[in-house]
Amino acid sequence: MMKKHHTLLLLLCLAVSCNTQPPKENQPLYLGQPLPGNEPELFAPGIVNTGMPTRDITFSPDGKEVFVGVNIGNFSYSTILHCKYENGALSTPEVAFFAKDPNYSFLEPYFSPVGEKLFFVTNKGNTFTEASKFETDIWVTEKVNGKWNMPTKLDTTINSTSPEFFPSVAKNGNLYFTRETESEGECIFKSEFKDGKYQPAVKLPDEVNAGAGRFNATIAPDESFIIVPALGLKETFGSVDYYISFYDENKGWSNLLNMGGKINSHSRFEYSASFSPDGKYVFFMSARTDPSTKKKLTFPELKKMHNTPENGNSNIYWMKAGFIDELKTKAIYN
Repeated sequence: MMKKHHTLLLLLCLAVSCNTQPPKENQPLYLGQPLPGNEPELFAPGIVNTGMPTRDITFSPDGKEVFVGVNIGNFSYSTILHCKYENGALSTPEVAFFAKDPNYSFLEPYFSPVGEKLFFVTNKGNTFTEASKFETDIWVTEKVNGKWNMPTKLDTTINSTSPEFFPSVAKNGNLYFTRETESEGECIFKSEFKDGKYQPAVKLPDEVNAGAGRFNATIAPDESFIIVPALGLKETFGSVDYYISFYDENKGWSNLLNMGGKINSHSRFEYSASFSPDGKYVFFMSARTDPSTKKKLTFPELKKMHNTPENGNSNIYWMKAGFIDELKTKAIYN
């Protein structure tokens, strides 16, 4: 009888101990949004997609921070929004501390693989505090003791006298970006990261830099493929489409392959893609309209459409990235 009492007391103590353990931090992934399937879905309506033209998104590796690019007035005002999880709650999106000056453009944020750096693009001068405009260049801000420091401009190994755009970073630190060239327009370049330094940038081969124009390429974390928004290729759903090229150590880069009608449409605003931190989901920009709005127009209805996503401005969509494996089976190498 005494043994039974001891056993009951032990179980009771264990139950109390389990119930008094500190709760885990309430931090859902992807801003708490329901996960998508194999069809594209509007990402975080009312939080990320609000009716404003929205085009770039990047997540920190731990999922606690997200930066989003928006613009107003046909890029008259371009800035970057920032929100993060604090104390288990998601903060209200605010303009990033470095992107508040309306006299300059701020675009295309991209987290480094470890999350200690955030790359972005701006047309500010050589130092962040000087009041002068240059061609668009790639900058970086680093997180020190939990806070982002003053951004600095990457050196001439990356930035030239021509405009540079859309930094994209692989796990090994290699940097991919777009540079506007005199002879071929915008082309995709790569700079290897060795011994803590970027090496001279090299233009990727014609398999990647195909078509009449290339924009804002996104490299896979392991560099096994690259997504290239391109213009002027035969297989197209509209103006600019998302294409993909796969890398093989023996064969090199495959020819650009259209990524299909789920990610591409007749929209001319399809030129910014990225991945979730775990690589399971692909995010992409597209300008589409909500079919449910096709009814009798009234002034209140127009105001509602103007202030909600899928009103014809660019939005960010997401879907499972598994379809990329199927595309790989169609890759053609020269």
